[in-house]
Amino acid sequence: MTYKETILHLSLIDGIGPVTIKKLLQKKAKDFLLSNLYTLSSTDIAHRFFVSQKIAQKIATGLQDKTKLQQELALIEKHQINWTALGSETYPHLLAEIYAPPPVLYWRGSLQPDNTKTIAIVGSRKAHRYAEQVITQFVPQLVADGWTIVSGGAIGADSMAHRQTVQANGKTVVVLGSGLLNPYPASNRQLFDSVLQEGGALVSSFALQTEAMPGNFPARNRVIAGLSRGCLVVQAAHKSGARITAQYALEQGREVFAVPGMVGDPLSLGCHALIQEGAKLTGSVEDILNELASPIEKKRIQTPIFEQKENNVSQKKVVARGKPLLEGVQGQVWEVCSEACSVDDLSFKVGLEPHQLHALLFEMQLAGHIQQNYAGLWERV
Repeated sequence: MTYKETILHLSLIDGIGPVTIKKLLQKKAKDFLLSNLYTLSSTDIAHRFFVSQKIAQKIATGLQDKTKLQQELALIEKHQINWTALGSETYPHLLAEIYAPPPVLYWRGSLQPDNTKTIAIVGSRKAHRYAEQVITQFVPQLVADGWTIVSGGAIGADSMAHRQTVQANGKTVVVLGSGLLNPYPASNRQLFDSVLQEGGALVSSFALQTEAMPGNFPARNRVIAGLSRGCLVVQAAHKSGARITAQYALEQGREVFAVPGMVGDPLSLGCHALIQEGAKLTGSVEDILNELASPIEKKRIQTPIFEQKENNVSQKKVVARGKPLLEGVQGQVWEVCSEACSVDDLSFKVGLEPHQLHALLFEMQLAGHIQQNYAGLWERV
């Protein structure tokens, strides 16, 4: 079993996420081949890698069953999918810098691991003419300066960014919230084909046949931010996936740019909040190029820049009721998140499998109850 295949196998085990896999890589002794995991008992794994016995048992049991691995490798070969694993030379350098990067990355097209001249452009699915005007003005200038545009392939602002890049004969990277064999949304398949024809790429951190689900999008948003040196937000609601992507970018030490919008437009609230919280007010491409012109390494921030600013009324409500009015599993998650914890930890403490938690965490994140910190761990807002 090769190194890449072992990482792929680990990524396909239910309940084993990026945090656990990175821990295995960090604790691995120099003379220990990762493929030797197959020879270890759950007790050996727990002691050697300092993981819980429950996680160790999942790893040991999962590695004994190669069915999913063989199926995934067969699909990779059949559909001629490119893929890489964390720690490999072909893994994108910028993405490898973030906390708990995806263990495996799949792509079609051309993806250069050492390309650091990348900028994300994200915004609302309901983006309208104003966003299109901004993107139509900005993208050709960025392409002319050699920038690759990264976005999420969704309808709205994402599609505008990809389409304008293609029309400008530039390269764009589409980061999917689904597997490459189930590209979402289906209505954008023609656009995705044109991206590939222009030398761009379709990228996913999910197993090939994964369907698009709400819980996938926080992970997708982290990859968008992680692949990019900067993130430009054009039209975003106060609570939106685009704003969360910007938060990830800031927490990963990347630059964030926000285009101000019209007063009274709900799609201006997210950008205006970002500007208040530290994003660069952006009125022209020069604002971006001047900020990103120097390749000087920036220190990774140690604490999230974004903090929820509550007015006196909301603070009184929190004190009065002690915690948000959350019931059932959401209430349990909120209690557990009194201390920062990973999805694997939450899974163990709440009693749900990670894939069951993802949609719930995304919903609670949008509602402003919890957030992912700079280390990718979940905690209360």
